[in-house]
Amino acid sequence: MRAVNQPESWWGWHGWNQPEALSIVQIMEAGTLPPRMAAAFWLGLERGASFIFAAEPPGAGKTTLLTALLAFAREETVAYFTRGWGETFDLPPPSDDYPTYLMVNEISDHLPVYSWGPYVVECFRLLSEGYSLLSTLHAETIDEILEQLIDDNEAAPEHVAKLTFVAPMVVESREGGTLRRIRDVGLLSYNGGKIETELLATWDAKADTFSVLEDESSRQSLAARLGMETEAFEAGLAKRETFLRRLLDEGQSSIPVVEAAVAEFKAGG
Repeated sequence: MRAVNQPESWWGWHGWNQPEALSIVQIMEAGTLPPRMAAAFWLGLERGASFIFAAEPPGAGKTTLLTALLAFAREETVAYFTRGWGETFDLPPPSDDYPTYLMVNEISDHLPVYSWGPYVVECFRLLSEGYSLLSTLHAETIDEILEQLIDDNEAAPEHVAKLTFVAPMVVESREGGTLRRIRDVGLLSYNGGKIETELLATWDAKADTFSVLEDESSRQSLAARLGMETEAFEAGLAKRETFLRRLLDEGQSSIPVVEAAVAEFKAGG
């Protein structure tokens, strides 16, 4: 991924250099998401899918997860970092050959470096022109995410429906530690003048287990959204899941090791 401008307060008030950045394998080690879900996100990031990760409390790991996923982006992918209030959207034109991502650190009115109101409306309008979005916000459910985007910010529902992965996260204390999990993952679509949500993944809080793309219809829907034949999607998903599970099982989790392994995978190694 190549940035066309400098990030500003990507980590909110922490600045750009977050001292506790993690690799996707370290995040999987913590149980936040399983390899199959990470593999689906990988395929999406390669193809310009738009993501929002959400959680109500700060420090939930939204930006940490989003940043870790950037290792999966194609090398030619463009990143444009928005700067909150006063953003001019001086963007390079989108290309049919690679994704161009709007990197929105957070959708909220808490700080001037975050995006809210007309800036959010413009971000989502740009999705209709071929741009993609990576962002976070504070919410507990998919419905709350949609309420913030459409009711509070007045983004057009048909533009919001271009989000591919909408993933609220759970943060809670359990057994003397902090548990972070992706609650569920929704795929949005716009039909009959309204947004519809298809669940791609869910988390069972009692058993602490995930169900990810278990039924054929969800795999078909995601494959279609990513512009892939279902068979090719399933093969790509399985290949990436196996690769990530191997890194996880072997404890290959540091950021440099994971980035090198992913680069080798991309090169066909």
